[in-house]
Amino acid sequence: MEQGLYGERTLAEVYDLFNGWGEDNDYYLGLLPRQGRVLDLGCGTGLLAVEMARSAELTALDPAAAMLAIARRRPGADRVRWLEADARRFRLDGQFELICCTGHAFQVFLSAEDRRALWRSIKRHLAPDGVFAFETGNPLARAWLQWGRQAPRRASHPHHGAVELGHSLLSAQGGLIDYRSHFRFLDEERELSVDARLRFCDLPTLRAELELAGLRVAALHGDWQAGEWRADSREIILQLGHAQDGLPALG
Repeated sequence: MEQGLYGERTLAEVYDLFNGWGEDNDYYLGLLPRQGRVLDLGCGTGLLAVEMARSAELTALDPAAAMLAIARRRPGADRVRWLEADARRFRLDGQFELICCTGHAFQVFLSAEDRRALWRSIKRHLAPDGVFAFETGNPLARAWLQWGRQAPRRASHPHHGAVELGHSLLSAQGGLIDYRSHFRFLDEERELSVDARLRFCDLPTLRAELELAGLRVAALHGDWQAGEWRADSREIILQLGHAQDGLPALG
């Protein structure tokens, strides 16, 4: 889990302009256990983690120091245990009733080896009756075909002024999508472009990997209103638990 697009300080500072609270955050907030510990993998600037920490014991992990620096300055950040670490290789004491990986952070795990390491981390840290929840873009929806066709988004930052963000598709092959993000700092008269890569993993592949990892699908949704998943759903939203004898996987 590399530092990726927002490992650079300036880009981390403008992250929240284009990634504010949304219906995905509401979905994950609704999964909070009545009691117990929660782990946020790839927590970014801590928007969701701080809100969850109002009613849960929260640990939040991210590989990007620049993102964590912003998270630690949030009001209420003192209620969260912040860790700079890789989701594939971390080790913590105890287990968690809820582990979540939001904001399509799961898609930075590009290879089957990366995901096997992630599944091992989840197995190690998930409580016996715990839930691991995450989402990934559905490759059948081919959302990347719209990248570059949409007008850049513009927002205002208190220090950097007006900022525009646009994306362009570089390549798409075998579920690996390369794209470029273009940031224009209009008031500062400068531009930054960063290349990144995401994996769009199909549902059959995920199911096969999870079975081998000893995890089961407890719930599958296609949208943030917990709607039924269909082949043309934009999202694959999964809730996982430990595989148990006599308890079949969903679907």
